[in-house]
Amino acid sequence: MRTLVISSLFWSSIFCGAALAQVGGPFLGLVPEGTQIRPMYGLPAAGAIGAAFHSGRAFSLVAVSPQQNFAVAVAADTGELLIVKPGASIMALNVTETNPSALVASPHGTAAAAWFPLSGHLIALSGLPDSPQVSVIDVSFLNASPLSIAISDDGQWAAGLWGAGVYTFASSGQVIPLQADPGVTAIAFFHNSSTLALATPNRATSIALGGSLTTSLLYDYSAQPLMPRAIALSFDNKIAAIADVAGTVLAIQSGAAKVFDCGCTPEGLYGMGGALFRLNGTGATRHGSGELKLFDAAAGAVWIVPPGLALTGGRQ
Repeated sequence: MRTLVISSLFWSSIFCGAALAQVGGPFLGLVPEGTQIRPMYGLPAAGAIGAAFHSGRAFSLVAVSPQQNFAVAVAADTGELLIVKPGASIMALNVTETNPSALVASPHGTAAAAWFPLSGHLIALSGLPDSPQVSVIDVSFLNASPLSIAISDDGQWAAGLWGAGVYTFASSGQVIPLQADPGVTAIAFFHNSSTLALATPNRATSIALGGSLTTSLLYDYSAQPLMPRAIALSFDNKIAAIADVAGTVLAIQSGAAKVFDCGCTPEGLYGMGGALFRLNGTGATRHGSGELKLFDAAAGAVWIVPPGLALTGGRQ
């Protein structure tokens, strides 16, 4: 029987988190909500979500850097790509195309990728946030949008999952269709690496790009198959986390795995430093609570981060 580990907050922790938010610290991270970005304060076990930053702009897509110091966003009115430092600045990126349908940050947040369905272009952004460089990858030959995309921290490798399979793209222009396991549903790069992690309903593997493309097994869970929505790595690459569409989350380390139930419908695995991941936004979960959930893969715990109490405004 799978272990159920849900670490709910006591009321004292909720009030503590709210108090921390009111005085402005400690800062925990950023979370997109609707067309805005909100701050999180406190600790994973005793945190709270503050009011939205007053940026003067609305966003249709947001990818928060795992460093939690900025986000890449799409302006809701113009469709342009922006670098957003909440409470500090907003800068338009030198990208002529608008209205991407997918946006993702690299594992460490130094790069990002955006998919533009009208042109079939995958645009890689490196040197983030202060020295952005733009590379355009033409993927129109696949005649379809990817199910998911990923980019390495140096921006030298991008990857996408299509119905036709997994394709990777080098900055040199090389296109490599991977001979991966059938049924891949989630991909992600290791931190500061060109190694790609892949998850299927039966197992998780990794492939080092640019070399022999040898597949290495991370973990075989075929005895209890999953439908992975996301896979991600801890900042030291020692723990691979997998989030299943039904709420199962795995922490894989040294060929072994611990299994938990988040009590939510994961939207993804969004790195927040170390082995901490945000699982969802602030919308409704399958239990109808609308609570934001964090997964601490190292501690083996799922934390609830509620809205801050008595908060009247965001920070500039």
